[in-house]
Amino acid sequence: MTYDQLLKLAYKKTKSKNKEEEAAKLLLMELSNQEPHQFYLNLNQEVDSDFQNRYLEALDQYLIDNIPVQHLIGHSYFFGHPFKVNGDVLIPRAETEQLVEHVLYFYDKYFNGEKLDVLDLGTGSGCIGLTLALEEENLRLTITDISSDALKVAHDNRENLKAKAQIIQSDLFDNMSHPFDMIISNPPYIPDTEIVEDIVKKEPSVALYGGKLGVDFYERIIKESAAYIKEKGLIGFEHGYQQKAQILEFAKHYYPQAKIVQLKDLAGKDRFTFIGIGGVLKDE
Repeated sequence: MTYDQLLKLAYKKTKSKNKEEEAAKLLLMELSNQEPHQFYLNLNQEVDSDFQNRYLEALDQYLIDNIPVQHLIGHSYFFGHPFKVNGDVLIPRAETEQLVEHVLYFYDKYFNGEKLDVLDLGTGSGCIGLTLALEEENLRLTITDISSDALKVAHDNRENLKAKAQIIQSDLFDNMSHPFDMIISNPPYIPDTEIVEDIVKKEPSVALYGGKLGVDFYERIIKESAAYIKEKGLIGFEHGYQQKAQILEFAKHYYPQAKIVQLKDLAGKDRFTFIGIGGVLKDE
């Protein structure tokens, strides 16, 4: 059997379980230890039976046991960087990459290359904060999480990626001692009663659920951030598409003089809210 035939078999099995074909392809590519261009060049190459069996067993773990492919291969790519992931952290999503892109754009536009102190609240795997540190050397990152298990993963990612960031265990601002130029967060935002797919249940509930309407953390962060944001600063969030209005209300209440910008993701869903203080976002 060739890689191509094995992939077609995987697609057939994936379709029967109503799962993602891209996940099956990623699993095959990663287990074969090939770069994408190599994989496609070798589609007609024969696969030995040991590898074939190992792949199909892993595929069944995804299809039947609902184990995320990223957990099976041990990492997820974010901004081109391989981030270690496991059951203690959320798997980074494409929408979160957009959050990082927006932050970098606003940094370039409003902070003119200044050295800034940036706080990533609820960092999980560290994907937001560590990527910002890797992409812009003038950003001094502090990344925090309430979960010690999550911070072990973030620590490993910091070391593996050779990123510079201070890691602190904290329940939001509890262990913060100084103000920041930017506060960025992708907190839990799934409403407590919302039913999620079985595969999502493999991710930590503490990183998923955000209260009755999914906005509890946003109100707390926006309210408490006043003591930790500088006179010229930026607060940025990723959130659920149905939470735009409520988060806008929080922002207007606690920051009545701020410029508030809300943006959609690539799917056209309301996904990001930014609060600009001291002239930040004034031209948006």
